[in-house]
Amino acid sequence: MQSSLFDSNTEASGEALEQIFGDMLVRAKAMPQFAGRVFILGEGAVGARVAVVGESPGPPDVSSGKPFMGPAGQMLDRILGSIGLKRSDCYLTNTVKYISTGDEMTPEVLNFFIPYLHREIVAVHPKVIIAFGNTPTRALLRTKKGITQMRGEFHDYNGMKLMPTFNPAYLLRDPTKKREVWEDMKRVRDYLSS
Repeated sequence: MQSSLFDSNTEASGEALEQIFGDMLVRAKAMPQFAGRVFILGEGAVGARVAVVGESPGPPDVSSGKPFMGPAGQMLDRILGSIGLKRSDCYLTNTVKYISTGDEMTPEVLNFFIPYLHREIVAVHPKVIIAFGNTPTRALLRTKKGITQMRGEFHDYNGMKLMPTFNPAYLLRDPTKKREVWEDMKRVRDYLSS
C-alpha cells in the first residue's frame, strides 16, 4: 500500500478507514512515546465531497471523541456555513491524531502519522481537501513552504483539489486573517458548484 502513496491516483483506494485506523493503532500501541495518548480519529463518510484536515486535536476534541470541537470547531462551522456546507457534509480529520503542539510535533511524530493520513484521504477520495494550516499542507503536498505562500490557490493532490488556508484556531488568535480565509473558501465554493 505504501508505494501507492506517491502514485497519481484519481480514484478512491477502496481501503476501509477501519483498516487504516486499526493498522495505525496497533503500531502506535507498540511505541512507548504514544503510551497513554488519546487518539481522535477522522469522522465522516467515505466519498464526502469535502475533506477538512487540521493539525492535531485539542482538549475539547478529547472530551467529545470527535475532531474540531470547542471554539475552533465553532469557527470551522462558521467557515463551512459561509459556503453552504455543514460539518455533516464533510470528512473531518487531523494530521496528528492526538493533542500535540509546539515541541511535541517532532519529525518523528509527523513521520509516524503522515503515511496514515495519505491512506485516509485516498480512501475518502473527496472532490476538495481543505488543509487548515502549515502541518496538513506540508504533509499532503510534501512541501516546506509555509501557509502564507501556499494559500489562495488550488494544488493537485492525487487528482483531487487541495486548498490550503489558515487554521480556525489561528483565526481565533488573529481575526485579521478571516478575509483571506473567506477568499479561499469562495474558490472552494465556486469549484464545488462548477
